Amino acid sequence: MDSLEHRYQVGQEMRAKLAGNNQGHNSIPGTDQLAPDLRRIIDECLFGKIWTRPGLDLKERSICTISVLMANGQMLLLRRHIERGLTVGLTPAQIVEVFIQLTFYVGIPQVENALLLTRDIFEANSVDFEATFDYDISKSVEQLYQEGIAKHEEHYQDIDAYLDANASDAEIEIERLVNEYHWGAIYTRPHLSSKERAMCSLAALSAVGVYDRQVRRRIEGALELGMKPVEILEVFIQVMLYGGYFGTRSAIRVARSVFTEKGLSV
Repeated sequence: MDSLEHRYQVGQEMRAKLAGNNQGHNSIPGTDQLAPDLRRIIDECLFGKIWTRPGLDLKERSICTISVLMANGQMLLLRRHIERGLTVGLTPAQIVEVFIQLTFYVGIPQVENALLLTRDIFEANSVDFEATFDYDISKSVEQLYQEGIAKHEEHYQDIDAYLDANASDAEIEIERLVNEYHWGAIYTRPHLSSKERAMCSLAALSAVGVYDRQVRRRIEGALELGMKPVEILEVFIQVMLYGGYFGTRSAIRVARSVFTEKGLSV
């Protein structure tokens, strides 16, 4: 029978699984000293009930958590979850790629902060990582653009949703740059699957509070890629206590609307 003590014990087991051999993950100094009740609530709710849910595996949950923490600039907790990501089986290249993936969503400053932190973690833990050069600079600008258009269409049906007959030259130019670099240079990179990139994006959009057409289109695109409704909902549930309940509730309502329109059930 489910009980608070059972949830706590399950949470402790999940904490241990995520921490691996890193004993530093067993304590949260400020919370332990000032708010022990909160520590208990976190252990029961976050680790005992959310991290243990079906729908996503631990690597996918780690990708979502890393994405939302980076998007919110939570570098202190991000350090712990980069280490946890390595523990549950993410490769160093996958962790780096999560940050590259979110460049256009959260901006270069957040990405650079996350990469500096990651470099320090890799060095401190003697993680074997060698940066690769996957960006092909021999392509023409037109090739990059066409590859971006193709990748954009793979993820979305309405790739011109933000352009209309009244679009200014500046808007058209920005949209072209997005197709060249966001879709052509980043989305086409190795190390993360299309599904994993969609998860990064959904988590980040939930974190930064984007609930209009953009998150709706990202949900629709995730479905086109083959993500199941339950997986999409689990992304939002996973990041609830890292990015905030109100963002999760709003994103889930948008998702429910999309599922209803498409005749999908969870």
